[in-house]
Amino acid sequence: MDALYAADAALKDAVPAAVQRHRQAGTLTWALIHKIESEVLSEVASTGERSARMLGMLRASPAMGYPNDERPVSFEGHDVVFPTVFGAIYAEWNRIN
Repeated sequence: MDALYAADAALKDAVPAAVQRHRQAGTLTWALIHKIESEVLSEVASTGERSARMLGMLRASPAMGYPNDERPVSFEGHDVVFPTVFGAIYAEWNRIN
């Protein structure tokens, strides 16, 4: 379980810089949240410090059917807990500086 917590922390640490790189987009869309998620996962995976299995457990599952289009992100109507990386991206995007 420690490996999962460490992977989660590493992903959350990488999110602010990734969000900042895309802030000029103005609106967090489903396509953009997927793109940021991929960037964050790739960045953390590239260090070799976290297993691909652990990182995979924290990403958005395609089985959940999250959109991948230009509509603004909204988790309303999703009855399940949203993926860790999505949650961190969404929170950082909406954080008031």
